[in-house]
Amino acid sequence: MIKRVLSWTGNLIFVAVVLYLCYFITQAVQDQAPSVFGYRMLRVLSDSMEPEFGSGDCILVKEAEPEELAVGDIITFHSADPTLEGNLNTHRIVDIVKDYTNDELVFYTKGDNNSWNDDYPTCYGDIVGKYVKTLVFGKTLSAFLEKLSNRSYYFAIVIIPILLCFLSTVLQLVRSIIKR
Repeated sequence: MIKRVLSWTGNLIFVAVVLYLCYFITQAVQDQAPSVFGYRMLRVLSDSMEPEFGSGDCILVKEAEPEELAVGDIITFHSADPTLEGNLNTHRIVDIVKDYTNDELVFYTKGDNNSWNDDYPTCYGDIVGKYVKTLVFGKTLSAFLEKLSNRSYYFAIVIIPILLCFLSTVLQLVRSIIKR
């Protein structure tokens, strides 16, 4: 009986992990950063925040409430700048103003390595999270993620192993059912 419960528990955990991996892969394919308990790992693509972090680093950001954000904090947000086409941008907050027409906070930002403030402010709804830290092996991880952006590597490194694990589990379940 205990073996049976452990077997089913193991299978449920495996299915949960596979489903989470599918979620992670789907988010990555859609160029979105998947969230794990409110944290997101992002790859830095420019040097606008040097010396804090630079191109090729991987950073960790955490979802934050408006009252947790202050001038001097570094935030990641969907940029309204047309040249960035709504992509994520990570800059330091230089000013926070309340828009009394819609009672919403407006955040003005600037890259540490830039000599000018960003042309387009951001609203709280566009903020993805607050910078937590730079990952220690970020450059190595970033190089790996760069390889994954190539569809051939992505298929070989991610999809094939997941399919093999899934097939192995299905075969084990079929064998188990046939035995009984």
